[in-house]
Amino acid sequence: MGDTPATAVGAADADAPQRTGLRANAIDLKDAVIVGMASSGPTASIALTLAAIVSVSNYGGPVAILICGLPMFGIAMAYRRLNRWQVDCGASYTWIGRAITPYLGFIVGWIMLLGYFLGTISDVLPIGPYVLAVFAPGYQNSQFAAALSGAIWLVIVTVIAYIGIKVTARFQWILATFEYITVLVFAIVSLIAVFGGNPKSASFSWSWFSWSGMGGTSGLVGGILIAVYMFSGWDTSIYVNEETEKSRVNPGRAVLISVGTLTFMYVFFTFAYQGAVKRGALLAHGDNALAYIVQQLVGSAWAKVMIVAVLFSVIGATQTALVSGARIAFAMGGDGTLPRALGKTHPVHKTPAVATLLFAGLALIVLWVYVLGSSSVQGAFTNVISSVGLMFALFYAATGVGMAVYYRKLALRSVRGFIELMLVPGLSAIFLLWVAFKSVPGLGGWGSPVMKLAYLMIGVGVVLMIVARARRQTDYFSRPIEAYQPDTAGDR
Repeated sequence: MGDTPATAVGAADADAPQRTGLRANAIDLKDAVIVGMASSGPTASIALTLAAIVSVSNYGGPVAILICGLPMFGIAMAYRRLNRWQVDCGASYTWIGRAITPYLGFIVGWIMLLGYFLGTISDVLPIGPYVLAVFAPGYQNSQFAAALSGAIWLVIVTVIAYIGIKVTARFQWILATFEYITVLVFAIVSLIAVFGGNPKSASFSWSWFSWSGMGGTSGLVGGILIAVYMFSGWDTSIYVNEETEKSRVNPGRAVLISVGTLTFMYVFFTFAYQGAVKRGALLAHGDNALAYIVQQLVGSAWAKVMIVAVLFSVIGATQTALVSGARIAFAMGGDGTLPRALGKTHPVHKTPAVATLLFAGLALIVLWVYVLGSSSVQGAFTNVISSVGLMFALFYAATGVGMAVYYRKLALRSVRGFIELMLVPGLSAIFLLWVAFKSVPGLGGWGSPVMKLAYLMIGVGVVLMIVARARRQTDYFSRPIEAYQPDTAGDR
């Protein structure tokens, strides 16, 4: 299949999404940003990774996060540019299928679905324990109570997502307002403790950021691997592109703003909290690091406020992972590469109803199987969830490659074009592929249970692709490959 000229952005198609059925212009730029940031779950991410990043990088974690933020911004630039080409909630699944090959596009789409489904599972599992810690501490050791409370919240966020993206965005604003104010206030308290000589805190030193202070190469690499997990999810702003005002422009702006803001937040909050208590105490309480820090500095009552903030962050991340996965499945169902029923929208709410309910239903089943299953079953689920960061690194990298391939002709026309359209996305993709490669030993090696399950899950996708291709009920695999034609489309 040869390259065909890309369509210029003109008056005829200035803001028209590629698909139909979703509610156009339902949210604005601010809503798209908050949805993207919520998917990353900043407060929950810090709570879960603070002890880990201090363990591997000492107090040099902010440096590793800042370094990781640069290629993430490079990939966000790729999302922004490709969204100007095609406004499609399938995003990388569609773009790579049209720019490189539909077979790679399908596999990338499948990996996106896996990433967001596993992300939904990893988010929903801790909801129950957090709820019980605040509202029913006497039941904290009850797995049934934890599963029930987690299931109730999953149903709540599913209903909201089912009703519409506008309601979802409003709900995310409520969660984020409390979450961000809380984590900021206690970050200031932590900084006062660090710089004020609190005996429970570590004393600040510029050596924290020295090469030896952060543990050299191994410390930096370890911190970067954790940082990739922290950032995962900011691309949700793109999956709601067809429902966003100025759909060719605002979703791209939203991912850039989200990545930039998340980089600042992760660097600042990691720096603020990492020395609030002594290193040994932090590592000993890594499973509830932020609540422990607040309890040590200002008391148990305020620690519950922090637990609520983390809970809100987890709930927000669960819902936005559900929103993302449902729209990716909606795009694949609409193309016929997955069952066509997934491509149906609700006649009133204009949401991907079938995909949303399927995603949530499967997550609910996994939640109860995990809780009621044996330790071996729980261990298997834990292994699967461990591959979430790997999945995100892979499809982020693929998106960077897709941009470089699609815009290659324009990139070769100037030094600036080469840097923006090939060098930046290319280096960002290489960085993330390197991260994926380096993360494998931490998952137990190439032959570990985690990797075997990852191979199996991707293998299922390959089988589904072969079946979809063989049935010939979709034109996805026969669509012509496109490349940006500067002479036809103009320099945009």
